[in-house]
Amino acid sequence: MDHVIPIAKPEVLYALQAKGLVPTEFDIAGFENLLPSANFQNQGKSAKLMQESALLYYLELARQKKPKIIDRLAARLKSNDEIKTYLSLKAASEKNDVSPEEMVAVFAHQFDGTVTLRITPEIEGEQTATANSSIAAVLMDKQFALGRGTVSEVILHSSNGDSVTCKTSNEFINAQELGYFAQTQTEMKIASMANETTEALRAIRDSSFAEESALREPIVKLKHFDRWSADWVTEGLFEPEDVEEAAGLLTIADVINAGICEVESLEDHEVRFIVHNGLDVMMRESMRADLDGDRWEEILVFHYLSAARAGGSFGAGQAVMAKVGDDGLLHMRAYPPSAEDEASAC
Repeated sequence: MDHVIPIAKPEVLYALQAKGLVPTEFDIAGFENLLPSANFQNQGKSAKLMQESALLYYLELARQKKPKIIDRLAARLKSNDEIKTYLSLKAASEKNDVSPEEMVAVFAHQFDGTVTLRITPEIEGEQTATANSSIAAVLMDKQFALGRGTVSEVILHSSNGDSVTCKTSNEFINAQELGYFAQTQTEMKIASMANETTEALRAIRDSSFAEESALREPIVKLKHFDRWSADWVTEGLFEPEDVEEAAGLLTIADVINAGICEVESLEDHEVRFIVHNGLDVMMRESMRADLDGDRWEEILVFHYLSAARAGGSFGAGQAVMAKVGDDGLLHMRAYPPSAEDEASAC
């Protein structure tokens, strides 16, 4: 669908209203301003303006079709709230880069509890792209298939010298709650893979749809470095002068501009940074939801630090929560949140 009067140019609406050609209650994001459009035509039109006579012709078409559209949608959609949500996302898509797939994902989570996973949980015999709470609970008792199926168990140790073998996400969670930890570098890498899968499934099982969001309109992605706090890439710095310089930087964009790190690769849901004089960083988005019970949307991110580029063997990561702070930036927060964090969120 396309807006007849471009959403980005409300001044056109005001001019038509001033002439008495459009009613004062006209909703620029409503059905009276929407018509079906082929994808290439929509992209071609973008925010370009038509002559006034053409605008009025298409606005009259939209006005005539509005009652029938509402009747048809009312029979298919579960509530007027969903219609409003669609229209708000449609407007957001014109301001930024919300895709139809992302719109569908929001609807599925809101009404069916189904969450779109950005990663495929490494569970034996399962290739899961979406899941709801009950499916996630079942998968947490499925055997690991980490490293693309090459590793089926995780070995953890206690401070007393005991060891335990974890073959499922629930076993992994139980061992960690008892204080068991990975000891060798190989165990740490395997435990990192288990952590990413486990926390993605736990988040689906325990999270809820976020009624409020500072990340949807316009959508915030990993590539928007000016919205992510600097600590995502400066945590592994070890040169004193770099640590001191980074202390005054607020965002990832600031750190990049200062020459402390650079982007190695960038995809929609994964970004890798080369950090000079520090550990390289990989960030991979797992899912989005209300992860801590405060009604606001957070992002579950797998955060991995590595010394491989510098010839070292160290590599370890964990799933953390990206949460919008008072400064409007996404900061690192522990996941799952502690009982105190959840209580304060509520």
